Amino acid sequence: MSDYSSLEADFHDPFWEAEGPPAELPLLTSFLECFPGTSIEIGCGSGRLLLPLLEAGFDIEGIEPSADMLLLCTQKAAGAKPTLHHGTIEGFSPDKSYAAATVPAFTLQLVDDPGRMLASIARILEPGGGLYLSVFRPEAELAGEIPANEWHPDYETRLPDGRIAAMETRYRLDRPAKLLHREHRYLLLDPARQLIREHLCQQTLRWFGNRELFQLIESAGFEIGRAYGEFDPDEAVRASTPDKEHQIVTIHAALA
Repeated sequence: MSDYSSLEADFHDPFWEAEGPPAELPLLTSFLECFPGTSIEIGCGSGRLLLPLLEAGFDIEGIEPSADMLLLCTQKAAGAKPTLHHGTIEGFSPDKSYAAATVPAFTLQLVDDPGRMLASIARILEPGGGLYLSVFRPEAELAGEIPANEWHPDYETRLPDGRIAAMETRYRLDRPAKLLHREHRYLLLDPARQLIREHLCQQTLRWFGNRELFQLIESAGFEIGRAYGEFDPDEAVRASTPDKEHQIVTIHAALA
């Protein structure tokens, strides 16, 4: 998975902010209200979701493998002083159990072994502890709407100092393995669009069919309470729902 360093970390928030308020934040709020106690966000990054939840009064910690992203989170937190852990959930050995864990922003799809991640989450939860996660299908790539193996503009936004943050992407699909291999080229440009700095990285993302996703979660010891599509709680998703019906699937589950 990507290590979110250098320009990849620096541009993470500006790109997300250009898309507007986080769609998952209200969903995370309603989920965490059902599991009072200390929770943990897996892959908390720069705190884009973690910090607003802390400000709302939730007792939530974060774990993140990228030191650059954790530094950004600390800087953005100002006086909030969030509890942050550097590393992966698979190697995490806390001295307590958590009431819930959140895996938002499609983080589950970036790990080499999603089943191992889910089992590691189950290990650190209290009995009946909650699990929130979201996943998506790369529909544009699967439908061929974006040509494979060609660089294409992906994100661009102007930074407060007038410089331009841009990202180009090219990809290839491994359909049998359900893997999307992406290369990202991050570009920092001056106001006249002259290149200042460039950063290249690679990312492999896996996608799931609904039945496969449900079985993966249940195999880790969870019971699925709610599943819905497109970040809309009224769009119910079941294991038998056709995979193409929803690009985004969100799961609320609890340890059985």
